[in-house]
Amino acid sequence: MLITEMRRLARSLLVSVLVAVSAPSLVHAQSNSLADPGMNLPAPGIDLSPGSSIVSPDGLRRGTLAPVSPSSMTKTVLSLQAFFFEGSDAINAGLRWRIFSDQADVNGNHALVVETTDSRPLVTLDPGGYIVHVSYGLATVTRPVVLGTGAESQRIVLNAGAIRFTGSVANKAIPAKDLSFEIHRTEGEMERLIADRIKAGDIVRLPAGSYQITSTYGQANARVVSEVRVEPGKLTDAAVLHKAAHVALRLVGAGGIEIQNANWNILTPGGDAVTDTLNSTRDIILAEGEYVAVARVDGQPQPFQKPFEVSAGKNARIDVLAR
Repeated sequence: MLITEMRRLARSLLVSVLVAVSAPSLVHAQSNSLADPGMNLPAPGIDLSPGSSIVSPDGLRRGTLAPVSPSSMTKTVLSLQAFFFEGSDAINAGLRWRIFSDQADVNGNHALVVETTDSRPLVTLDPGGYIVHVSYGLATVTRPVVLGTGAESQRIVLNAGAIRFTGSVANKAIPAKDLSFEIHRTEGEMERLIADRIKAGDIVRLPAGSYQITSTYGQANARVVSEVRVEPGKLTDAAVLHKAAHVALRLVGAGGIEIQNANWNILTPGGDAVTDTLNSTRDIILAEGEYVAVARVDGQPQPFQKPFEVSAGKNARIDVLAR
């Protein structure tokens, strides 16, 4: 009787252990999930970045884990490496790895299990299903992985490169504070903004492919749009040549005295507004071309105006006479 009771108790304990191992974990799923907007991650099955590899929802493991034997209830090691392209050297910096449980909670969120910026992480995990997400700047790949009891290795090709941004005018480098860049990509008939508020000197990591670069010098109309191709494993320099200059506007009265508090507009010769309002007239950056400066003063029925021309790299002061 004692032997029979001991056997019954052992079977009961084994079933309890297996049930505990098989239950999916929901720890931290509410804040560390693919659906968290602060993490900028694509949810499984949705491609939110150009060139990213996504996981079809049908490819994710569903349901609970199958029971395992007591001898396999142990940790396993997942080795990860990322590459610029097939056959390239491994990427040794700039990577961000995240590993999520492949089991969503009732809200559709996936619990974050591991996050690291190691270039070649070795991660110790329980056997089971996971979603591995790796990002190199804006180049991302998401892959499902099912771990057993043996060590597992994953080699992920990102097909990525990078762009470095600079700008010049009249053979002189433009200060970073005066220059900004945007990156767009055309997908079918739609143009999508990839990144903005990029400064001169910044390096942006991207999936390989063609992009439209918009460079803006100052706050008015000095813009250059160009096409740039990113090659996998290469740093592409996007050096933009602007044809523009700094202009200062003054409204001058009798005796050469400057009249303050005038309201200014800058127009094309055809009457189109280049900029409707100006916060300051002391330093305006305009593209090369012809313009008309228009000043209005309270109490004066007519505006004062003067045509002027901007030549690349030739800064100028434009005095508009109040008469």
